[in-house]
Amino acid sequence: MIILFILNTLLYQNGDTLIFTAQDSIIDRWVLGETVQQIDSLKIRIIRKVKISPNNKFFFIHEERDPYNRPSQTKIVFYDADKNRIWEESADKDRMISFRLSNIYDSLFIVVDVDRNGYNPSLWTIKSRKKDIIIERGKWERIINYEISPNYRYLVSNTRNRYFSRIQDYIYSIDLKLKKDWHYLFPLCPTCKRVKIDLNIDNSGKVEVISKGEHRIFSKEGKFIDYFLGSE
Repeated sequence: MIILFILNTLLYQNGDTLIFTAQDSIIDRWVLGETVQQIDSLKIRIIRKVKISPNNKFFFIHEERDPYNRPSQTKIVFYDADKNRIWEESADKDRMISFRLSNIYDSLFIVVDVDRNGYNPSLWTIKSRKKDIIIERGKWERIINYEISPNYRYLVSNTRNRYFSRIQDYIYSIDLKLKKDWHYLFPLCPTCKRVKIDLNIDNSGKVEVISKGEHRIFSKEGKFIDYFLGSE
């Protein structure tokens, strides 16, 4: 009788080190962080960062190559826990892939790129090796943050655009399956400093927006359905 042992590889991060485990044993380590390469007379600083999926079975490595006195170059590579390369994206020469805004939700990958000033973002998803543009360049001036529903169907984000020559906060939500979206101009005192906006979204697409103890609730269609005060 032949007995097959299937190694269920999982991933963990400790500082700049990516740790691969199977059956509670460490089977490999990848050390990331910052290195410097010398190519002819040119020194290139390479910075590698990692994010791991919630189920510890997928990860991406964000790489920034920074040649001295030249524009930096960025790329992002997605892997599974067995180190199989699933997807790779390199930024255009006038763009940068955002490590902060790119993310990995189990088998759903999100990539955000921006211009070199951090503006004019675009956002796309990769699932089952298919790329889907969700936010095109020029739609928003900035993406501040976003959240994904637990079933990975709905996305809600805090974005910014100009409104009567002023930069204003918006709440933007989209059904990733049907591509139905809505936005809401967030009320903000013009003389006040910008406040933190927290976002939640459930599996039905219902959105909760929290700011300074104020809770605003929206339906999946963007209808304002509730408002209450509570602790942040």
